[in-house]
Amino acid sequence: MKKKIFAVFVVLFCFVISGSADKIPMKPADLYKIRKVSDPRLAPDGTQIAYTVSVPSLKENKHNSDIYLISTAGGKPEQLTARPGRDSSPRWSPDGTQIAFISNRDGTANIYLIPVKGGEARKLTASKTGLSSPIWSRDGRHILCKSRVLPKGKKNLENRTKEELPKCEARTIDRLLFRQWDAWLGDERNHLFLVDCKDGSMKELTPGDYDVPPVSLSGAHDFDISPDGREICFVRNDDPLPAISTNHDIFLLAVATLKETKLTTNKALDTQPHYSPDGRYIAYAGMKKAGYEADRERLFIYDRKTETHTNLTEKLDRSIGAITWNPDSKKIYFTCRDQGRGSIYRVDLKGNIRKITDSGYNVRPAVTPDGKKLVFLRSYNHMPYEVFTMAAGSKKVRQLTFENAGFLARYDLPKLEDFWFAGAGNTKVHGFIQRPPGFEPGKKYPVVLTIHGGPQNMWSDRFMTTWFTFQLISSPGYVGVFINPRGSSGYGSLFREQVSKDYGGRCYTDLMNGLDYVLENYDFVDKERLAAVGGSFGGYSVNWINGHSDRFKCIVSHAGLYNLVSFYGATEELWYPARDMGETPWDEPGVYAQWSPHLHAKKFKTPTLVIHGECDYRVPFAESLQLFTALQRRGVPSRLVVFPGEGHVISGPQNNVRWWREMHRWLAEYL
Repeated sequence: MKKKIFAVFVVLFCFVISGSADKIPMKPADLYKIRKVSDPRLAPDGTQIAYTVSVPSLKENKHNSDIYLISTAGGKPEQLTARPGRDSSPRWSPDGTQIAFISNRDGTANIYLIPVKGGEARKLTASKTGLSSPIWSRDGRHILCKSRVLPKGKKNLENRTKEELPKCEARTIDRLLFRQWDAWLGDERNHLFLVDCKDGSMKELTPGDYDVPPVSLSGAHDFDISPDGREICFVRNDDPLPAISTNHDIFLLAVATLKETKLTTNKALDTQPHYSPDGRYIAYAGMKKAGYEADRERLFIYDRKTETHTNLTEKLDRSIGAITWNPDSKKIYFTCRDQGRGSIYRVDLKGNIRKITDSGYNVRPAVTPDGKKLVFLRSYNHMPYEVFTMAAGSKKVRQLTFENAGFLARYDLPKLEDFWFAGAGNTKVHGFIQRPPGFEPGKKYPVVLTIHGGPQNMWSDRFMTTWFTFQLISSPGYVGVFINPRGSSGYGSLFREQVSKDYGGRCYTDLMNGLDYVLENYDFVDKERLAAVGGSFGGYSVNWINGHSDRFKCIVSHAGLYNLVSFYGATEELWYPARDMGETPWDEPGVYAQWSPHLHAKKFKTPTLVIHGECDYRVPFAESLQLFTALQRRGVPSRLVVFPGEGHVISGPQNNVRWWREMHRWLAEYL
């Protein structure tokens, strides 16, 4: 059912660009007034864009998402779906008359079809297991998708006594990887299915006791279907112990016979296969260093005619993100993390690279059929993601959607300011500073040093609704400092790799030097009122700081690594500590001991708030229990906040609000 949205965008836009004098600071609950725009998809004729809008409900503690349409020329959006639940992943049929999408409106995520010009959605599939990531065949007869299923002929061994002992919840495990992030994997596997668009029947294409695509290190596009519909390509890891392997390879599969061919033999990660529009090439992302999840991803093309592989981006010292072919099959657009921004680049088949954007954080690029216009999502720290467009030969952008115009008109959202300073070894290091809402010149403000996770991650100029939202760091009246120290992506391979086996070394020096730079060069900061907060590797960093500095009034450690030896034995993806800390604690005990915060607990003095989700399998919950025990035994003022049912990121709306309130309460006590 099509519902028109009668928003007066010009008036709202005027509110957005008006002064901030009458605006108010954000509070944690205000995160759930943001309409999340995602997954823009161009119509085959390039005249319209389908996209998803997710609307949260703090009261109901859930999200509802629907699909919208907007003209690439701009104007009022039209709401295409309006049912309770999650409608997502809009995909245009090749003739442009209907859109396939994923919906859980009947309980299980299935594929639905809806006419673009009006009418009710029709349920196409009746799968008992959830479907995701639909891709149309060029002839419109089939849709390729993914589902997690129990392989044929395999009994459920994880809970083999469920029928006999229904109250027994014991799990039987006989392999690594057996859990990930916040979920137990069980005996099911990711498999690919080909759906008949006439009757909804499903043909399993990748049977067997393996995951296609893999559950770990999976990209946004890990399978594709050739333009002629005769072949699919997909990513799989055939190594016997995937918990220690990043050896994902790309395979080809003949649809008619299910005969497989291995396309890549690289021992490192290969991912994101995309057929060119003319069918001659397959573009994909590949790494060179085996076992290193954060190695630089290069853009390769495979020529199906000459059977050769070509590296197109070796001279660009950035890791590529999303890949999009130009309609002429002669150029490729791709995204990169780039010095605190998310940039779009273009490369031709000879390896000539051009940077297309130089502002904001840009993701999900698509190209109109005539190749003249780009459509993408853009965000800034002071603006959630919206749909933008730009001419392919120009850097002038135009905003198409204004889903959060009302939100922006109400709240005072300061912009980020860049600064650079000399880090460890006199290396140039980048950071951001954010002034508090209602900033008053001449006034002194407390400083909150906020440290990102990863460590191969990056603080960037974008609006984050999960993890450490910059605006909520500063909204109580603090100056937020966000440094990209050694290990951060977007600053070149050497800079990124210099954190491995050196967790408390150059990275720590970069953080302290950056903080010193802020204190010396900004006259509105209070040098005596400092706090440090961080999650995951950021949590490790504040735990390390606690044993090496007493300059902070308080610390917040969320899901932080504390005892590196126990962390190794309980985390799931073992290639990560093998690369970053040492092969194993018994092979390289000196490295683990050198950089483990728990061995410096005797020096802990700083009041510390410890937060963790009980279902965190990336950094297991016991890390924070050990930290809190040490703080209490040392007599250090400390508090432990536990979230049952939550994982590495506290994602439930009400839980996330509580997470922020606990942090704000702790900071207020000491700042």
